[in-house]
Amino acid sequence: MNLFQVRQILRSLSGRYDLVDDNTELADFFINQGCRFLDRHTEVQKTWSSHFQYLAIGGWNVQFPYCRAVKEVWVATTSARWQLEKKNLQDILTEYMTEIASLVDTGESSYYSPAITRYVPEGVALPAGISNYTDVITSTGQAYNAIIIAPPTDTQILVEVRGFFYSRELVTETDENFWTAVHPNLLVKAALREIEVYNQSPTNVKAWEDAIGIDMDSLNKDTVEEIIAEVDQMEG
Repeated sequence: MNLFQVRQILRSLSGRYDLVDDNTELADFFINQGCRFLDRHTEVQKTWSSHFQYLAIGGWNVQFPYCRAVKEVWVATTSARWQLEKKNLQDILTEYMTEIASLVDTGESSYYSPAITRYVPEGVALPAGISNYTDVITSTGQAYNAIIIAPPTDTQILVEVRGFFYSRELVTETDENFWTAVHPNLLVKAALREIEVYNQSPTNVKAWEDAIGIDMDSLNKDTVEEIIAEVDQMEG
C-alpha cells in the first residue's frame, strides 16, 4: 500500500471523512505519527538501517538524518574494512581533538562517538572561529545527528553508520515505507490510536494499544526467532 491507500482506509474506519476530504495534512500527520509510534515500540528487521557516506582525507565527522540510536560504525577503503571502537565524547575531544580540526594529525580512523549537534540559543550565529572546533557540529537541520571519527582519516573512506532509524516519512500519495508495504493494518491501528490521543479518550487509546500490542508481540517473536536461529549453546 501507499500513503493514498492508507488514507482511504483510515477515512473509512474512523468515520472522519474530513481527514481526507477537507484536510489531508491532518490525515498524513496521524499516519506519520503512527509510524513513529510503531518504530519506537518494536524491533523488526527494518528497525536497523545503514547510512553510507564518503569521508575525504582530513574528514572527522559524519551527519545523518532520522537516527534513533547509533549502534555500530564501520569504515572501508578499497582494500580493507574494519569496525570503529566507540569512545566517550570527552575522551575523543581530549585525546584527539585538542586543536582546530584542520590542524589535527590524520591517521587510520579507529574510534567514534556520537556528537552534540545542537547549541543554544538556537538561530544565533556562533562566534567567529568556534565552528572550527569539534565540540560544536552544526547540522543541516534538527533531524540530523552526527558522529565524530578519530583520528581524522588520512585517506578517503566509506563510513557506514548502523543503527535504529525511523521509517521513511510519507509525504506524497505514492510514498511507501515498511509499515505501509508489509503491515498496513498495524499502521492504520496506530493512526487510529493517534486520533484518540487528540480526542482525549484514554479508554479508546488503551483499547487500540492493546490491539496493537498483540500484533507487536508476534513481530517481536519473529525477530527473536531470527536471532536464535542455529544457536545451540549459551555463550560464557
